[in-house]
Amino acid sequence: MKIAFIIYDYNYGGGAQKTASLAQHLQLLGHSVKIIVIRCRDGENEKNTRPNHFSNILDLDSNGFLSSILKLKKIFDNSQYDVYISIGGVSNLFSGLAKFLSRGKFTLIGSENFAKSVFIGDFPKFYFRLLWPFFKLAYTQLNGLLFVAERLKIEFLKKNSWHSSRCITIHNPIRSIKKNFSQNNNKENNSGFTFLGVGILEHRKRFDLLIKAFSNVGDKKDKLLIAGEGSLESDLKKLVKKLGLESKVHFLGYVSDIEAIMKKSDILVLTSNSEAFGMVLVEGLSAGLQVVSTNSFSGPAEILGNGLYGHLAEVDNLNSIISSMRSAKNSPIPAEIIQEGVLRFQIDNITNKYLEFITLVMKSDGNLFKKI
Repeated sequence: MKIAFIIYDYNYGGGAQKTASLAQHLQLLGHSVKIIVIRCRDGENEKNTRPNHFSNILDLDSNGFLSSILKLKKIFDNSQYDVYISIGGVSNLFSGLAKFLSRGKFTLIGSENFAKSVFIGDFPKFYFRLLWPFFKLAYTQLNGLLFVAERLKIEFLKKNSWHSSRCITIHNPIRSIKKNFSQNNNKENNSGFTFLGVGILEHRKRFDLLIKAFSNVGDKKDKLLIAGEGSLESDLKKLVKKLGLESKVHFLGYVSDIEAIMKKSDILVLTSNSEAFGMVLVEGLSAGLQVVSTNSFSGPAEILGNGLYGHLAEVDNLNSIISSMRSAKNSPIPAEIIQEGVLRFQIDNITNKYLEFITLVMKSDGNLFKKI
């Protein structure tokens, strides 16, 4: 089968990781696969943040609304693929409009990777309100729609009259799973615990709450590592200084090998107030860490089995986060339970689900409003 993924922004992030992993595995299974990248960021540092485990990539080098659509239309006019899979709402927008203009008859499957969307009334940016009619038109061109979390799918179907047979939940995959889980947290308290926070340093990630919670939970030899870059870095460093934690909280900046950092850590903490999936949680489980996450919309509770595989805290609730972090230190979840949780995200299982849904959609004409 000839499969092309379309993604707006291929720099390091959950959507990019998922796309590269799926493309690589599908290629290993004998399929012809390409990733089409709409936006190409300038700068060597930006290129270094891309996933590096898949190389068959076509950069459209487009940053404009109209130019993105026209470049995709040109590809669709001479379509060489059996199916196109667009990754995320913006990619769905451009791909759907390009298909409308090309009048193509090929299969186009969209995917939803973000907790904020015009289709559930949560506009990620103000100007998306102006684009709302274009989103509606674009989604009429989709033949199927993938969701990274069941809770996300349910919310979309509540507010849109798409047929449920055209919509499916398939979680993001993990490339490799640790074969011999060790219980990282079964060690003497006097050796200290290493807490880890990973993500872009922006408001929705609520690193301020992580730092404040750590100031209440961390013992003398405990430390907190923060891996990521963002506009709030300066403010967060000021908070660390205000709390007198300069020797205990370390900002690592962008980290290309997050697995290596996880091997040196004990407890992963995610304090986001929105997280469509939460790929870092799966990575944490795969590394055998204790995992703490806020129960944000929409993926963390599904990943952590509603608290079976990790510790769930209330969103934007400092006391609840403190309590969950203490539980991770004092009452760690057994390694075999964590391993059971992460096996659900094996790349083989996830890829098979993709292929089954692709085959189902390709056999049936119609858009999202028509039953398969």
